[in-house]
Amino acid sequence: MKLVQFLKNSKVALGIETENGIIDAAVEGARRGLRVPQTMIQAIRHGNMALEVLEKLTDGAVNFVQNPPAAPAVTGMERILCIGLNYRQHAMECGLELPERPVPFCKFSNALSAHRDTVRLDPAYREYDYEAELVVIIGRPARNVSAEDAMDYVFGYTCGNDLSTRDLQFSRGGQWLLSKTFDGFAPLGPCVVTADSLDPSDLAISSTVNGQLRQNSRTSDLIFSIPELIADLSRHFTLEPGDVIFTGTPQGVMHGWSADKKQWLKPGDRVDVTIEGIGTLTTTFC
Repeated sequence: MKLVQFLKNSKVALGIETENGIIDAAVEGARRGLRVPQTMIQAIRHGNMALEVLEKLTDGAVNFVQNPPAAPAVTGMERILCIGLNYRQHAMECGLELPERPVPFCKFSNALSAHRDTVRLDPAYREYDYEAELVVIIGRPARNVSAEDAMDYVFGYTCGNDLSTRDLQFSRGGQWLLSKTFDGFAPLGPCVVTADSLDPSDLAISSTVNGQLRQNSRTSDLIFSIPELIADLSRHFTLEPGDVIFTGTPQGVMHGWSADKKQWLKPGDRVDVTIEGIGTLTTTFC
């Protein structure tokens, strides 16, 4: 099942993506006298019970919305977690050794943006980069979870773009926080694919800039798998329902290009992140 968040009267609403359009879960649920989650975080926190009632709405639905303004695929989470340097070919293009353990960092909720949003690039910096990423959404509290059991704690998956400001990143000693959590620098979408509908172990993942292919890989190139990431993070703190994990980016980011060929993002550019089985997340810049 594919779930979406969209804006209705300037508020976040929950929908179900179908071939006929997006089912407005609240309206369709009310028509049938069913209590349904109103947002993605509510669906996540109610787990299987929420998914069962949402699945019922797909049979005989009549309340659809067409092309509504999108909201970030997930909002209201505790944490936006990111993993640096987690694709083998990406490490090679940057001339770096493979890390022995996952390298996590964070973004803040101000960085969230939606499919088809326009993100502002601060003119004080110029080296803006894209990073196509598979994003994992945690479904229930996870603490000291084994890799063998880790997938039981996943609610679903979405596309992410870990936008970065490289000149700021490397002018501050290589730390990643400030350079990666500008407003809008964590696009999420276009939908959330529930865990029962997708095997994330070997998905095609790519990005284009203004239609030009930049990244083209598969999630099988991950250094640390999704179960390993969940196990490692949960050994150090409790992962909560709705927490998202950006799992790393493959080769082809501008940071890895030679100096004479770098083409940093600029106002007017468009980046499309596509992941097999999920869809395409589009971001433009001003």
